[in-house]
Amino acid sequence: MKPEKERLEIHDVYIRHRTELCRYVMNKVNVSNDEAQDIVQAAFVRVIEMDFSEIKNPRALLYKTSYNIAIDQKRHSGVRQRHIQAVVDTDAKVVEELSPARIHDGNRQLRIVVEALWGMPKKRRKLLLMNRFDGLSYAEIARRVDLSETVVRKHVTKALIDCQKALQAQVGKNPK
Repeated sequence: MKPEKERLEIHDVYIRHRTELCRYVMNKVNVSNDEAQDIVQAAFVRVIEMDFSEIKNPRALLYKTSYNIAIDQKRHSGVRQRHIQAVVDTDAKVVEELSPARIHDGNRQLRIVVEALWGMPKKRRKLLLMNRFDGLSYAEIARRVDLSETVVRKHVTKALIDCQKALQAQVGKNPK
């Protein structure tokens, strides 16, 4: 706890310079009166934490501290604004990506793939679904269906090629 004399000195400096410091901060850094008052109060708190007896020019220190706090807040605000803008831009891109036309196109492609799946041999379809939808490795599928890993890999590859060919055939029929 600071001695009573020192606390009174700090209080006196605060009372004498608060208004002029607020005006200085408002003009120098272009902030509102409320923001300036918060900045000046934060500067006083920071100065109070110092050894006041060793401060030769409290007024100059308060000016410098107020200015530094204001600049820090401006920088932080700029970073926050850039982050907000990045989030907004990303959200706009996601909304754009999920436009009705994009959703319709995705549904059309899904129908094509489903038709291709039902058009392929049952074993090939089953192995592809185990790999791509159940997340099983070729080795795990091979153990479960009693086939070699190479055979499973070939069936899955052929199934993917069938799906790709079906999609490419539709694109050829419906050019954009």
